[in-house]
Amino acid sequence: MSINHSPLGGPMDRRGFLWRSAVGVLGLSLARCTTHAVTPLVPGVALPFLTPTGEHYTKNGAEGSLAGWSMPNLAADAWSLDIGGLVSEPLTLTLDHLRAEESRAVEIVKTMQCVVDASAGQGLVGTARWRGVPLSIFLDRAGIDRSRSKRVHLFGADGFTNNLRLDRIFGLDPAHGVVEPLLVPHMTGQPLTREHGAPVRLIVHDGFGYTAVKWLVGIEATADDSAFGTYQETGFTDANRSPVFSRVTTPTDNLTVPAGAVEITGFATSGVEGIEAVEVRVDGGPWQPATLADREAVLRSHPELAGTLQFAAPERFVWPYRAVWALWSFTWQATPGRHRIEVRAIDRTGATQPERDSDISDGVNAVAAIRVGVNG
Repeated sequence: MSINHSPLGGPMDRRGFLWRSAVGVLGLSLARCTTHAVTPLVPGVALPFLTPTGEHYTKNGAEGSLAGWSMPNLAADAWSLDIGGLVSEPLTLTLDHLRAEESRAVEIVKTMQCVVDASAGQGLVGTARWRGVPLSIFLDRAGIDRSRSKRVHLFGADGFTNNLRLDRIFGLDPAHGVVEPLLVPHMTGQPLTREHGAPVRLIVHDGFGYTAVKWLVGIEATADDSAFGTYQETGFTDANRSPVFSRVTTPTDNLTVPAGAVEITGFATSGVEGIEAVEVRVDGGPWQPATLADREAVLRSHPELAGTLQFAAPERFVWPYRAVWALWSFTWQATPGRHRIEVRAIDRTGATQPERDSDISDGVNAVAAIRVGVNG
């Protein structure tokens, strides 16, 4: 069995692709998501924990990197996924194979974030429920050679490629609160939409959005341990775990608010560990602790989360969860004038956001900052 590796067009140079990905090719996705996904429509309205499907960002990694790109439109009953390479029994999967493993399917909650989000503007981030079957089941069924294989190469129907090291698939430590990669046909209780990668996409619990290959049609086990993928070829990180990150969602940048108590809200997330703390600083003063949203309060707002793996297994997953945003709030006694408000998050490994970060290749995660005017 062979898998077609050919892209739709040649790769751009690294500088050109990174710049275009961050600034030039986000188009309607960026405009829509900055309005809906992380910036409340009305100042002061809290960010919901779950992002509605129609408001979840839909950045397509191949759109800015492969010439002649077009969005696949795959019929569910005609979809197939070829698994080959260093395997003893190459497989061709259909949706019927995934349905046959429904008893082993799991639903997780995950915050998806594009690697270019913070550098290009706000909006390429959202949180949803994803239901699918562990990829490892089918790799084992194909007889993957674990002694020789170092990675699996991943192929989307649109020409986008990526890879996963085998240690991101097999032998994950449950104590670290990470879920193995899933072959996912459902998002938020419904079949995937075309824009979100229907019929089946990959979901990598702790990874950036580009690890979650849409319209997945090919997987190849390989002994090649070098970086591989559309984004990797142009300079993005191959580690692809999202670092600790935070954002202010209210008030919005350059908003004017009345003097007195002002509620500052936002989110923080890390693909490496759960969030330990969020801190706020005003005008270069001392860092002060923000309040993280309570698990039970989130469940009351979204009872459908009770069936997700993280919420259903508190003995395994520590709140706030890894790779799931922690919503936070801070009450500021605002005084008249112009003020600079900064926010930083710390995850449970002790990692915190740097004061400055201009390297887009692994996601820009510098301390978040906004400016706010206060009326007298």
